[in-house]
Amino acid sequence: MDETGSDTAHHYRGFKESLHCGRAEGAVIVVLIVLYLCARVMGTVPLWTVVLGLVCGTWLAFRPSEWAVEGIESIAGHMRATAYVAGMLSSLASNMPEAVVSGIAAYSGFVQHDQDLLDIAVLSVLVAAGFNMLLLGLTIVLSTHGKEDMTVPSEAIKKDTVLIRWTIVALASMFALGVVDVLFTTGPVELVLPPAAAFLLFISYLVYAGALVSGRSDEATGTAVPHHSRRTAAALTITGFVAIFFAGEVLTSSVEGLLEHYGGALSGIADPVTVAALVLGAAGAVPEHAIALVAAARGKIGIAVGNLIGGVLQIVLLVMGGIGVFVPIPLDRYVLFQIVVIAGSLWFLKRAITDDHQLDVFEGAMIMLLQMYVFVLLLFGTPV
Repeated sequence: MDETGSDTAHHYRGFKESLHCGRAEGAVIVVLIVLYLCARVMGTVPLWTVVLGLVCGTWLAFRPSEWAVEGIESIAGHMRATAYVAGMLSSLASNMPEAVVSGIAAYSGFVQHDQDLLDIAVLSVLVAAGFNMLLLGLTIVLSTHGKEDMTVPSEAIKKDTVLIRWTIVALASMFALGVVDVLFTTGPVELVLPPAAAFLLFISYLVYAGALVSGRSDEATGTAVPHHSRRTAAALTITGFVAIFFAGEVLTSSVEGLLEHYGGALSGIADPVTVAALVLGAAGAVPEHAIALVAAARGKIGIAVGNLIGGVLQIVLLVMGGIGVFVPIPLDRYVLFQIVVIAGSLWFLKRAITDDHQLDVFEGAMIMLLQMYVFVLLLFGTPV
């Protein structure tokens, strides 16, 4: 074998080893995907189709997201970016499921004139941000329990707190617009976020990302280390993104089936729209949870904090802003409630970061309790 062929074989072996999918796991998921496709084609029992779709879609959102994150982190290492920037980039990759799932659901709801599906799409974006906040609190608790307080990386203090303040004001303005229109407009109100405003949300995150990448390295977080060659990193990233797009279609179809066949049964317990949004948001946020917890368990606090704080801001600005450019985002009671809650949670986080530039176990526990409280209000505080 010549040198070129040997090099190609080496990269192939490295790519295969990086997939983190054993034979047993691979065989099981292939069987489940085949059963799911057969169930959709043959129109079998809706319950089986929904369950198989949720299982297969969650796996496709989780495992391929790991591949994409590994690829992105290695690319960041080759670029000699800081560990905190690598965390931000890995968060961008792991937030792809939320973006794809919510984007497909929003487009389907818009095309089908299905207001419930459109609400679910937008709510699932904000719910995913809530899950990130919940996990941030858990990461802080695990990292500081019985240990010293967590020092917040200077990159987060210098740039993240500025973007957090900007996001709080933007969300508060959206909430105020919705309340003013409801109070002072006669007749039916169908308020949506203007596409130009959504575009500015999207641009604000790009400005932040550019400022973060161009900043100086932080000694507290160090420089990211590439674990794969450039070719392997690119292959992992592309493979992960392709699978994530398939996951988005599968999860969206499953949620549509859940509402169509079991919405009536759910309405006796909680509002079906909030239940579906929680399911969709949780499924899309699964990769974020695993990545941050693993990073924190391995002592990579800079990557974990960058992943989670960046994840919340990405979801609100990048994902919701990007969706709002193409699909009208309704500012109804569901969305307005979650918008003001995210704004309040971000304010709580900003105060925790800036008061002493450290996070402790008490602050982590309170962040967790606050988000659980919000989920309970969202799930059971809505009239059914």
